[in-house]
Amino acid sequence: MISAALHPQETERLEELLRYEVLDTEDEKALDELTTLASVICGTSISLISLVDKDRQWFKSRVGLDTRETPREVAFCSHAILQDQLFEMPDTLNDERFLDNPLVTGGPKIRFYAGEPLVSSNGLPIGTLCVIDPEPKKLNNKQQLALKTLAKQVISQLELRLHNRHLQRMQKDQQQIFAVLSHDLRSPFTGILGLSKILHAKAETLKTEQLAQMADGILDSSLKVYQLLDEILQWSCNQLGAIHVELKATSLNPLIVETLDLMKDGFELKNINITHDTNEDSVAMVDVNLTKTIIRNLLANAIKYTPEQGSIHIETQTIEGEVQLAIADTGTGVPVDIADELFSECVSSQCGTKGEPGHGLGLSLCGDFARKQKGYLSLDKEYTDGARLILHLPSAH
Repeated sequence: MISAALHPQETERLEELLRYEVLDTEDEKALDELTTLASVICGTSISLISLVDKDRQWFKSRVGLDTRETPREVAFCSHAILQDQLFEMPDTLNDERFLDNPLVTGGPKIRFYAGEPLVSSNGLPIGTLCVIDPEPKKLNNKQQLALKTLAKQVISQLELRLHNRHLQRMQKDQQQIFAVLSHDLRSPFTGILGLSKILHAKAETLKTEQLAQMADGILDSSLKVYQLLDEILQWSCNQLGAIHVELKATSLNPLIVETLDLMKDGFELKNINITHDTNEDSVAMVDVNLTKTIIRNLLANAIKYTPEQGSIHIETQTIEGEVQLAIADTGTGVPVDIADELFSECVSSQCGTKGEPGHGLGLSLCGDFARKQKGYLSLDKEYTDGARLILHLPSAH
């Protein structure tokens, strides 16, 4: 047996396969009908929609076969995705690559195989629509054309499926945005208006302590409104594809200092102690605006979940070609049930230590903005004093 070589664009090909969000999903009627049609037209007992993953071939749809996957090293489809057109094997016993293959010598005892590559909209093969039989045979021209046409229909169905999933996510996000606008945004505005009315009506009779408390209340509500509006605007731009990414070598410390200065009112309001380790001036390949947005959101998150008199520590370091910017707080920490999905989608957010509302947009944006810069975010699960979030970015060196 001779296993197939890796595809020349294997990394990009695997990324394209994952983009379809189809691996390990349930059977779907629209795809099963195409597989059945391929089997009928080609006169074979087995037909498969086979997706070639890193170490396996996984069957999204199958006719005449109960197995859901096989190792990639024995997969006929691993050979087929290296071709630009139909890969047909009339009799496996006449080819040294397959005559002692376990799928030939054992079940399903393949003697005939024909696989049409499933080529994505970006021109990369993610698998095949294949037909298999335990008897030698050869497809005629009409059968070959039909298999090619059905393979294109498989890709069309996968694209439609992905489009529908994106629409569902957008609808879910939009519903969350409307909920935020109708509740979270209205609440701090109500506080600002209420306190402003009292100040307007009784400013001359209020004591200094009362004035200071009201000023703090107005400032607190204003900061909430600013953060929420900023996140909604950034989310909207991102959803509309209006985010332009320009990566360049950038020192992170000045970005941190600028953001700390912008957010000093929030720290002072809760008497939070901020420490910033400037021993290492790490330089990363980043988009300045996106990185400042991430830092601002991570700090706002730390402020929200850190109690009064608590502390937040910021540090950067370069490790093996990667710049890490860590923000650690002495707050309430991250609930276990959302820890693994913290940066991947809008998750339910807990209220802050002073009842600050959570709307789940900030960390979702941060995760997306990090990926746009070829980086990612992680949660330090060994940190137990609160939460420690780490932004990983490619080093400029």
